[in-house]
Amino acid sequence: MAHEKRKKLILALIVVLMLGVGAVTSYFVINKKINNKTACIYQNGELLYNIKLYNVDKPYTLKIESENGGYNIVEVRHNEIGIAEATCPDKICVHMGFISNGTVPVTCLPNKLIIVVSGGKDEPDAAIY
Repeated sequence: MAHEKRKKLILALIVVLMLGVGAVTSYFVINKKINNKTACIYQNGELLYNIKLYNVDKPYTLKIESENGGYNIVEVRHNEIGIAEATCPDKICVHMGFISNGTVPVTCLPNKLIIVVSGGKDEPDAAIY
C-alpha cells in the first residue's frame, strides 16, 4: 500500500515539474518573440533598410526618394515604424499610421515603398512581400 502511494506521489511530482518547465519555456519564447521586432523597408522589391526596432532609443527619420521624383519620410521609433510624410497624392501610407507587428505592412504604391515588421507577437503565418 505504501509502495502504491509513493508511485502516485512521484507521478504527481513529475506532472507538476513538467507543467512548470512548460510554463517557464512558454514565457521565454513569448518574450523573445515580442522583443525582437525588425522592420524591413523595400523599394521596387529591393531591401533598403533592415532596422532592429527593439534597439531604437531615440526616434529618427529616413528620407527615401523614388524614381518618379517623389519621396517618403519614414519615422522610426522604439518598436514601431510608419510614414510621417509623403509626396503621393492620396497619402494612404501616411494615414495607415505606425505599425508594430507584422499583421499589415505600410505601403506607398506611387513611390513603390513597402515596410514590413517581423518578430512581433501578431506575426502572419506567411510572408507577404
